Amino acid sequence: MTVRFIAGIVFALAVMAGTLTDRPSKAGPVGTTVLAGDFHVHAAPGDGVLPVWEIQSEAARRGLDVVAITNHNQNAATRMARALGFVDPYPIVIPSQELTTSGFHMAAIGVSEMIDWRLPASAAIAAIHAQGGVAIAAHPIQKSWVDVSAAALRMLDGSEVSHPMIRGHAPLGAELLAFFQHTRTVNPDLAPIGSSDFHGATPLGLCRTYLIVDEVSRAGVLDAIRRGRTVASGPGDRLVGDDAHVEAVRAHLRRPQAPGFGYTVSTWLALGAILALGVIVVLD
Repeated sequence: MTVRFIAGIVFALAVMAGTLTDRPSKAGPVGTTVLAGDFHVHAAPGDGVLPVWEIQSEAARRGLDVVAITNHNQNAATRMARALGFVDPYPIVIPSQELTTSGFHMAAIGVSEMIDWRLPASAAIAAIHAQGGVAIAAHPIQKSWVDVSAAALRMLDGSEVSHPMIRGHAPLGAELLAFFQHTRTVNPDLAPIGSSDFHGATPLGLCRTYLIVDEVSRAGVLDAIRRGRTVASGPGDRLVGDDAHVEAVRAHLRRPQAPGFGYTVSTWLALGAILALGVIVVLD
């Protein structure tokens, strides 16, 4: 009983200490550079399992500079995190929405007011642009993107071409690429986007977007997407984008990774919590 009691105390203290110390440790770069982002992330409360501040910490560990919180047709998670003061300056967190309808799914990046899901695609994109945001076609395979009007395609800012759904499912990857290539015939600046569609199971940043930015800020990130200065990455070492942008990203990836990733104090506290929990379970 004494061992279980001590293990329980250790577990509780490790969880509390880990929560307090688990803050993103990466400092943001400055000037013209390449950033890594994940623009399709779900958080709790809502469609994901992690709150925004834990997603931000995980983003830092996984080498991401920016994440967009895109819960389905609501943004309670981001509003709650900001109200509590738990969102740090870096990695950049962009309030967003996954506009979810029967005709299409669209990531509305950088919107503070929710877009009406009953709008047709072109009107929804116009509403996103009116808030200074960018519109990205989310996993635009045939069964989730029925609304493919020429007006909507011309207005899109980006399209997901890298998504975890294509692992082991080559036809889905072909559908994403076909949508991107077709849309580029009427929209040459369309940005290739890689996203994890993170809910809790698929690793954050498994598929990601590299952005060539002139300014390390939310505005700089949105501007890079509008100008098509992106490269979609994943799964694995797959890169999709204009040749010059792909080469810039490859050069960036060849450089040594900046410090601030990997094991932190919170990692060891988490391991302590797991060991303490194991003791409790074994002795139960």
